[in-house]
Amino acid sequence: MVNKSYKHWLIVLLMCCLAASSIGLCTNAIGVFYVPVSNSLHVLKGTFALHATLSTLTTALTSLKMSKIIKKYNYKSVLLIGVLMTSISTWLMSYSSSIYLFYILGIVRGIGVGIYGMVPLTIVITNWFDEKHGLATSLALSFSGLAGAIFSPLLSFWIDSYGWQTTYRFMAIIIFVLVLPALSVSWKIMPQDEGMLPYGYQKKETVTVSKNKINLLTLSFVYMCLFTILHTSITGISQHLSGIALSIQLSTNIGATFMSLTMIGNICTKLLIGLLSDLFTPVKAVVIMILTNCFSLILLFVGVLQQQVLLLTIGSFIFGSIYSVGAVGIPMLTRYFFGSENYGQTYAVIGFLTNVGSASSLTLIGYLYDFTKSYQIVFIIALLFHLINLILLLVICSRHNNKDDRNGML
Repeated sequence: MVNKSYKHWLIVLLMCCLAASSIGLCTNAIGVFYVPVSNSLHVLKGTFALHATLSTLTTALTSLKMSKIIKKYNYKSVLLIGVLMTSISTWLMSYSSSIYLFYILGIVRGIGVGIYGMVPLTIVITNWFDEKHGLATSLALSFSGLAGAIFSPLLSFWIDSYGWQTTYRFMAIIIFVLVLPALSVSWKIMPQDEGMLPYGYQKKETVTVSKNKINLLTLSFVYMCLFTILHTSITGISQHLSGIALSIQLSTNIGATFMSLTMIGNICTKLLIGLLSDLFTPVKAVVIMILTNCFSLILLFVGVLQQQVLLLTIGSFIFGSIYSVGAVGIPMLTRYFFGSENYGQTYAVIGFLTNVGSASSLTLIGYLYDFTKSYQIVFIIALLFHLINLILLLVICSRHNNKDDRNGML
């Protein structure tokens, strides 16, 4: 059977479209609505932003079941249901005059995003790629950052020109259009169903493990879950860069520039971590990105302390590396430590925790600033989390090499 063909890379292109629609638009670009909609509804920005938190948590809960759903049902049909839920709920937001209706529609959109978001698309890539898995994953997920970088200013322009109601309708149309290629092209979840093998697959000896289930009650899996929570709880810093700028009397425009630079760094480092993973190993690639992010946090810390715009500018760009681990590194580590055959089961749980960490980070960072009136403590805690995660990776690698978890040892 064929293990290298244009179809493998066509699958990557289709997953790029799904990532742009689900993560890029519905997660990375929705912040532009916070101020105009909250002002229109006469509610606090935090009150309106809660609909996004509910959406993210619902996505996390939906993701838990997706590995089983895509095996049981025709995924094309499931995908159509998911994108319709996402686009229609977004369209209906344009007619909403109640914050509670936004909460309900946010939950519906969260279910839709979970159906064709992070977990399903990484499962598809894992099924289709053995060799160059890191490159394929990073290419697909970099489009979530690319979509955020493109559509955030575009949506903002439309809001200024046509109002937030009309912009929600434009957004709903784009969400659906981006998924059309995946709905139109013939493809399967498993390459074997098309008489093909995963890209670069070569028959090799494997360690015998349970064919049905991996034992999730192992220290390695628990440590991986803790790693995921700690890392994704740092990601919210990027959304506070505008507030960080204001805290040292810089303009809102400079703060917006910091956020844009982070999104550009997001795209660049997602591509880089995939290349590093294929060149070395997923673990080494993740360690490099964590150390890179530590450097960015130091730059941000010193930049705020000395009110140096240049340091904050460079730090903001490099801080985009936080997303390379959350979006690309964690799925690759899951596959590396627990195997492709267990990926659907293990990443369903880890993907859930990724969304939980991301959803909680904005609120936690906001409270830290409210209590301390400084973002310095946030940078220090973030560096501490990175140190803990480096230790966790060392322990997981040690257990993986000793095959403790393969023997079911706690």
